Amino acid sequence: MSGIISIIGALLVLTVLVFFHELGHFYAGKKLGFRIDEFAIGMGPTVVSKEKDGTKFAIRALPIGGLCMFHGEDQEGKDPDCFSAQPVWKRMIVVAAGPFMNIVLAVVIAIVILMSYGEYMPGIVELTDANAPAAVAGIEVGDILLAVNDTEITYYTDCIPAIENADPAGADITLRRGDDDIVLRVNDIYDPETGANRLGIMISPVRLRYGLFGAIAHSFRYVWDIMMEMFRFLGSIFTTGIQSGDVAGPVGTISLIGQAVRAGFEVVLRLGVLISINLGIMNILPLPALDGGRLMFMVVEAVRGKAIPPEKEGMIHFAGIVLLFGLMILLTFMDVKNLFG
Repeated sequence: MSGIISIIGALLVLTVLVFFHELGHFYAGKKLGFRIDEFAIGMGPTVVSKEKDGTKFAIRALPIGGLCMFHGEDQEGKDPDCFSAQPVWKRMIVVAAGPFMNIVLAVVIAIVILMSYGEYMPGIVELTDANAPAAVAGIEVGDILLAVNDTEITYYTDCIPAIENADPAGADITLRRGDDDIVLRVNDIYDPETGANRLGIMISPVRLRYGLFGAIAHSFRYVWDIMMEMFRFLGSIFTTGIQSGDVAGPVGTISLIGQAVRAGFEVVLRLGVLISINLGIMNILPLPALDGGRLMFMVVEAVRGKAIPPEKEGMIHFAGIVLLFGLMILLTFMDVKNLFG
């Protein structure tokens, strides 16, 4: 029973993420005067629907994804209301709005995480020696390290490198003590016995919760770091290739989200940030059948001054769809194989 609940929860999480992606297309299209035939949550047969301002809003039977259907999306621009008849710059904004909304959603979820749960930071649990540089400077047990000189400590793992790279003669240490932030000067931090900088403290991960403005400021760094890691992974594909377990298909993704659902809401939120960024980045890549592929054709159209013939563009997108389905089948096979390991 718990497995079924986890699967349903995973599908709902994916649907929410796709919903916001399609909402980006919808909102940009409405603001720019596009005619939208349907905006739906889920796939399959329509369960309930309502029409407003010429758009059919629907909830469909299967809680998997959603869609935003523009009028005459795949037709030539003879009908003045069809998608391709609109100025190319408007179409580019509408297409890019979906991936952009995924990044915005990731930032919003990150703000909720940082306010509700916080981030693990280096908390001082012990002073190793009364004569150690930290003790002499006035650092106390219970303080949380926020920065070393101008190097901000965003995550627990940033602490040791920041100390090791500081000037051995001394460093300004920013600490959170209670509700206040203080700066203490710690001198002579080089330890000749170990050949490295040492403050004379023992640290352990502690949660640091942020207020609204602090969470907003740190959320951009949170999302940016994940984005850079994804770009590094995409770059590594061309150098080291893809190993088994590096990527997940539909079954693997649902399995991961299902595990997160069982683990708790915080894990769901953190995984939601990761998947939302993934949706945004993957969709903006210049690959046929994806938003990035469509955007690429629009860029070519803007440069040439005329659109590529729809039949040629359609053939390329169709080939992209075939390749994507083939990749999904392969990844699904690998997911099932890994699950039954």
